[in-house]
Amino acid sequence: MQIINHKNPTLTACQRLFIEKSLELLHLGSIDSYRVRLNNPKSILKELKYCLEQFREGRIKHFHTIRAKEKDKKAIADEALALLEYDPHYLKFTSVSKKYLEQLIKTIDENNYKKLISTIDIVLNENQNYLVAIFSGAKILIDANNMSLAELEKIDLSLNMLFSELIDSGYSKGYLYRLVFGIFVASLNETVEFNLHFDEFRDVLISDEREYNIIFRINTTRTVLDSISGLANSRITLLDSAPPLLLTGRQALEFSAFSRITPTAKFLQCKTIAKDYLSALKTARSILSEYLDVINLGLADELLEINQRVLVVDSRYPESGNFQNNVNVMDGKYRVEKDHYQSFALKLPAILNNDNIQNETKEKIKSAIRYLRFGNQSTEVEHKFVNYWIGLEYLFSNYESQNTINRLKEQFINAHALAYVKRNTYSFKKDFSQVSSAHQAMVPAYTPESDNCLKTETFYVQIEGALLNDYPLLAYRAMKLHKWFFPGNGRAANATEYLKKHKSNLEIHFTRIYRLRNEIIHDAATNTNNEHIASNLRYYLTFILNELIDSFARITTLQVSIEDYFIQNEIEIGNIEHGGYLLEQLLAVDSSIDFIS
Repeated sequence: MQIINHKNPTLTACQRLFIEKSLELLHLGSIDSYRVRLNNPKSILKELKYCLEQFREGRIKHFHTIRAKEKDKKAIADEALALLEYDPHYLKFTSVSKKYLEQLIKTIDENNYKKLISTIDIVLNENQNYLVAIFSGAKILIDANNMSLAELEKIDLSLNMLFSELIDSGYSKGYLYRLVFGIFVASLNETVEFNLHFDEFRDVLISDEREYNIIFRINTTRTVLDSISGLANSRITLLDSAPPLLLTGRQALEFSAFSRITPTAKFLQCKTIAKDYLSALKTARSILSEYLDVINLGLADELLEINQRVLVVDSRYPESGNFQNNVNVMDGKYRVEKDHYQSFALKLPAILNNDNIQNETKEKIKSAIRYLRFGNQSTEVEHKFVNYWIGLEYLFSNYESQNTINRLKEQFINAHALAYVKRNTYSFKKDFSQVSSAHQAMVPAYTPESDNCLKTETFYVQIEGALLNDYPLLAYRAMKLHKWFFPGNGRAANATEYLKKHKSNLEIHFTRIYRLRNEIIHDAATNTNNEHIASNLRYYLTFILNELIDSFARITTLQVSIEDYFIQNEIEIGNIEHGGYLLEQLLAVDSSIDFIS
């Protein structure tokens, strides 16, 4: 969470919440619980329809990945039903009712699903103005400035739906973050009304796609250049020099170096239609990759380097442009402080040299670390995805009869459930520590020197009362955690429903990831460029590696294995569950969460 010092003191609490929550949803450093969700009520119907069509064509082999057979298991159909329960959901039901659609989803099986495909088509066709509906509904909620938890939850849901729909329609998360920051933080001062900036924000985002020219600088040999010249492609043009541009400041200096002519340098121009310049770059990179794949087929040993900086030009302003990094940016921000990696570097050799740890366990940890590195160093999203998945899958593999994906879901969810409450509450306390000392003084229950305050209901209640107007997102988070952890009616502080929802979400998402894994590996799919899911995989692998290394670094006696770690987790989460998921017990769990910035 970013603590925003708003320049406009006249902003209402809900206007501040809109700005602060929007930035949190889009910021790559936000923890996954608070980043924008993958789906909204409309996009989940699109994904469900896609899965049903893939099953019909024989590409998805097992229907239980769409609709789980067991009552206690979850799949994408359950996610669709959950999202349709959103209030508000902003979907229009004209030709078919919401209840009828829900009934079809609840009753689908491998012999009765085609009617649902047609029904979803009808709903999607009647909701082509979904984005406008969300904008209108969110604005009504913001203008009402109702600070009750129920109304704040509606704003939260609306913003999640808004940005997931914008991303689904082609916008990049990086562009949306910069747009929100530029319109609502950098330029929204006391002389400007919020409503004017909101209208500008909406109008920019409901506009049509634009044409962009993407200029790549390449260094290669004459052999490759001759091959490129003879390879026709309507979307890529080989240029001897960069197009003339009128740039100023640092951009002009960079352009001077970028456009410098050398015997081995040429330029590839790719024209593409996109919602924003970062999406245009992503599309151009994909086109260029396909183009160079053909070159690489026969000239793999020839030099071909692509500059790490790429020039992006909006066709509306052909004489100006901006340089962007030629990389895929992953969500999630992990510690890079020297002391963290020194600790990590000391623990790993100790594990590898410990005779009390089985060799198979050591090999799995080494392999997972290697594939984490391969994924981080890969340039293509599919390569990142595959490497992260290999590292994760091998950690959870065994030679018994249990299916690896089922074992992964079960054991990873156990490990993450143990750490989830502690991770999120510690993050909340860290966010609170960033507010001014004057505001901290308004919360007497706060204990900066210890985490005892996280166990007390008073801490969350005091933050809600003291910060609702000045730091509404922080206050809203306190209200939500208070609702989850302190149910009242004489019940002890617990996280039963909080963890139940989290475990369900993880199970559904792992099923989705496994489906995408099959598309890439079995069908050689190249259209699964989803940074969102690759980022999730990187986090999952990083999390479980940190947990394993911290756990095995403490082993001094007995012969132990990764299987013993999983069994210990089962016992611990089972014991906590049997006791009612008490908050105090969950906060006392020994978990490795310090790798998250």
